[in-house]
Amino acid sequence: MRIFVAGATGAIGRPLLAQLHSAGHDVVALTRTPEKARILAEQGVEPAIADVFDADAVKAAVIRAQPSAVIEQLTSLPKTYTPETMQAAAQLNDRIRLEGGANVLAAAQAAGVRRYIRQSIAFWAIPGTGLADEETPLALDASPAVADGTRTLNDSDELSPK
Repeated sequence: MRIFVAGATGAIGRPLLAQLHSAGHDVVALTRTPEKARILAEQGVEPAIADVFDADAVKAAVIRAQPSAVIEQLTSLPKTYTPETMQAAAQLNDRIRLEGGANVLAAAQAAGVRRYIRQSIAFWAIPGTGLADEETPLALDASPAVADGTRTLNDSDELSPK
């Protein structure tokens, strides 16, 4: 399968690329920089260079790639997780997930992609026993930081076609 991955060079994207590539998939990975594009190419992954905030560039990259599926792993998280670093990263992370994610979804739709997988975060679901799934309600009444994240997720889901 030909798979386009946005957020391919992050903490989840890197091992995901390795797994997809080792499973024999033809992988195209979105990156902003020529330097990261060279690293991806050295790993046997086809790079696509575009900024997720440039909707036209993302659309062109996805259409050019002609993938069977798009996997969106967009985040902008700090290298260390402390309350201070997470707070400092929150605004850009929200923008990347909302605006960048909307651009990737619109590009996938324009390219006629029928399979779209989007990263989620488990702690945004209400606590309970067992694993959360798509039917688990969001923790909208949680601590301020978690509730803010759940509202961001909820807002971005409202952008998606049903």
